[in-house]
Amino acid sequence: MAQHSDRGPYAKSAMRKQQIVDRALEVFHELGADGTSLRSIADALGVTHPVLKHHFGSREQLFLEVLRQADARAREQLANEESESPAGFAAAMADLSLHQPGLMALYNAMIARALERDNAYSREYFVERYREMRADVTGILRAGREAGVVREDVPLETTAALVIAASDGLSTQWLLDDRVNMLDGMRLLGELLLPPGASSVGTA
Repeated sequence: MAQHSDRGPYAKSAMRKQQIVDRALEVFHELGADGTSLRSIADALGVTHPVLKHHFGSREQLFLEVLRQADARAREQLANEESESPAGFAAAMADLSLHQPGLMALYNAMIARALERDNAYSREYFVERYREMRADVTGILRAGREAGVVREDVPLETTAALVIAASDGLSTQWLLDDRVNMLDGMRLLGELLLPPGASSVGTA
């Protein structure tokens, strides 16, 4: 059975596809949500419309791939976060958003698309994304509870959904008005999750 090597047409195609993904967020920032048709993206990237359509059948598919890869990187960063308190973890979530405003803007634009009627493709992506995020954050909170830094009287799954909602909501407010202090907001939420009498380590 023939196998694909790391050279030749297959490798070049995969490399071109990744180059498109790597540049797509920058194009979104340059053109805005309304200006990013697949054809305009192709023009900005310096590729033909047929080439872009070969790799991504629609603008939606391209941008969701950008988000998938960003989510994978974020999960890895948060998994490696060795914070000693919920406030530290919550602040790490906010810090990721603060360093990626263009990505947060794309998330908001695509979530709005997912809420449109009959847009099953984006809706399916975000339903699964939030399901995975809730599971990840629940696991982190459970580990925190076992370490004695997460209070016992809150349901972890619901708390995980609340932490994600706070992060998303604060990032949206910050995109609209950079006077909103995301870090303080997420730290406060983390402090509220500490057991009675406990204090957070390394927070202001």
